[in-house]
Amino acid sequence: MTSRRSFYKNKTVLVVDDSDQIRSYFKSMLLLIGFDDVTLARDADMALSCCRRIPFDFILCDFHLGTGRDGYQLFEILRTEQLLKPESCFLVVSAERQRQAIYGIIEFQPDDYLLKPFSYAELERRITRAYHIKQALKLAYQAIHQHDFADAVLACDHVVDHRSQYAMHATRLKAELLVRLERFDEAEHLYQWALTVRDFAWARLGLAVTYGYQGRSNEAEALLQELSGQAETRIEALDWLTRLYISQQNPSAALTAVEQVAKSSPRNYLRQHVLATLAVIENRKDLSVQVHQRLLNAARYSMYDTADNMLNFARALIEQAKDQDAKARKETLLRLDSFLMTIKKRFHPASYEHDRLVVDARIAMLEGRTKDALRVLEHSEQLSLERHLSPAGMLDRARAYFEAGNLAMCDHYMAALSALTQDDNLYCSAIGLMMQHEQKKHQELRQQLMDRNAAGMQAYGSGDFSMAIDYFRTALESMPANVNIALNLLQALSMRDELNSDLTALARHCISLIEAGQLPVDQQKRYQVLLSHLDL
Repeated sequence: MTSRRSFYKNKTVLVVDDSDQIRSYFKSMLLLIGFDDVTLARDADMALSCCRRIPFDFILCDFHLGTGRDGYQLFEILRTEQLLKPESCFLVVSAERQRQAIYGIIEFQPDDYLLKPFSYAELERRITRAYHIKQALKLAYQAIHQHDFADAVLACDHVVDHRSQYAMHATRLKAELLVRLERFDEAEHLYQWALTVRDFAWARLGLAVTYGYQGRSNEAEALLQELSGQAETRIEALDWLTRLYISQQNPSAALTAVEQVAKSSPRNYLRQHVLATLAVIENRKDLSVQVHQRLLNAARYSMYDTADNMLNFARALIEQAKDQDAKARKETLLRLDSFLMTIKKRFHPASYEHDRLVVDARIAMLEGRTKDALRVLEHSEQLSLERHLSPAGMLDRARAYFEAGNLAMCDHYMAALSALTQDDNLYCSAIGLMMQHEQKKHQELRQQLMDRNAAGMQAYGSGDFSMAIDYFRTALESMPANVNIALNLLQALSMRDELNSDLTALARHCISLIEAGQLPVDQQKRYQVLLSHLDL
């Protein structure tokens, strides 16, 4: 065992636990082990404050921290904000047997899990082991911290070549780095070799991952299905199955897989978000609303507790309302209005007003207030200048502009969203599939619109003005703010000798749309002529 005085004396350690008694107990053991510098924190917020001041060598954190963030959420924030040194060791302490991640040690995976109760000797053994692993792979972790994965691979090779006792740890890390570098064939061979040494769960899962990336879908699916039936690998195997099905553009199978894992691990925010996204694609909008409502609680105290997260629930309600009858829609919109008021109580309006206005515009569309919707969208654009837009926010804007008939702006935000969804993770994969789904749906609606508009033009040309009115009106219902269709409809109405009350109201509605919208310059004269022919 390494000498306590020489090894621990100059190391800093942070203990995070909501129990005064447990914190004192920890401190006593750590002092006995040889630490001189022990900092105590009663919750995640206090721990964050400490980590912003001190780069700790060790953090021992209880999983459950009472009200507020839990230990894993704290670890996630520390990694995201780069408040941990590459060689820092983060150990999760818990009285419950948490499932340890077996793949993805580059990402959010603690260095060890320590189950209560434990002895002084066990605590020292775990701390020492975690430290020695991090020291052996120090150069690799430093390179990863700098996103230099090629250098990190070389650092792993150095550990293996020197026959270190941590050679297998280096092998595992190297294999994941090779996947990151898209050197899938090399990664596969490394995982195969590891399995000749021992039946490592991480190696079997890694092998399935390389199969998937190499397009060997049947082999990947078969192995992942096998691993999803085993407790140790169930959650991660189902995650990778979901990604596999998304890459195959099979949202139904992906939804089935992610539903299973979401039940087993309900606190994972991004996984739940993927579930909600796939639910919309599969037209299970009620499920999407339920999931986003759960996310309001799951995100509380986490790094995802944002106004955008709350707006996601509002967006899900809008999608649900679009398919409802008048009575149910009215109830949903009342619920939505009440919910939007709660966001104001939690977040300053200036931080999310640009996105909330898009929600307001879509509500106005649903209520038939197209002129108001267009005005609100224009205001939203002004507020969104120089602001970061989330993928969900961009998708909402694309939908709003499509509903408003502004296809150019819809395409603009779809293109911007496409650039954002290139990251290789489950969440971006799901958003990318949603984008493709929306684009396909929009293309189909555009084609229907063009067909109805063309049929209206043909009927108009043949003198069947009643049929032309019906075709143009149906087209306008598909895209209620399209000024060109409104102009065509108005022209067909102008050919009627007399307008009844319903047709008069329809003509006035067309005029309102045209006045609120942006009619092309070359159509302005045509519009003025039509107005002179109409007696409204």
